[in-house]
Amino acid sequence: MLDFNRYFLPDRRIFLDNVQYETLQATNPKESSKLNCKDTILAQRNDKCVKINFNRTLTFTPEGIFRLSVTFGVLLPLNPATKEEIDWNGIDIAASFRENCGSLLSALMSRTSLLISQITSSTGQNPLVTPAAPVNEATGKI
Repeated sequence: MLDFNRYFLPDRRIFLDNVQYETLQATNPKESSKLNCKDTILAQRNDKCVKINFNRTLTFTPEGIFRLSVTFGVLLPLNPATKEEIDWNGIDIAASFRENCGSLLSALMSRTSLLISQITSSTGQNPLVTPAAPVNEATGKI
């Protein structure tokens, strides 16, 4: 288990990394659509920090209405005093983040949920509010 308080400095910066929104022409507007929601956490490391990205992608089956992807990130500066103590190549940083950084992950998910609501309501429709919690990975359901 990765101790985030030991190997990273407390100076953590959250930022909006990417938004992709595309309105689509529904193939059959009378056909019911199923909303698909997928969450992904990725980690990238360099000599000075780890960048964690939380992405939520919304699509429909069958394809239609819109496709939306929102990514928020957090930079975790490595602690220079302890960063050499472990083999970083042997650690799944994204999985450790998911398991051990609940409050930081909640902050990323909350921002993502808020932005999705704002984007989906921008056309005058009711906002689509996704939970500020992980979606069910097996079903992709909210």
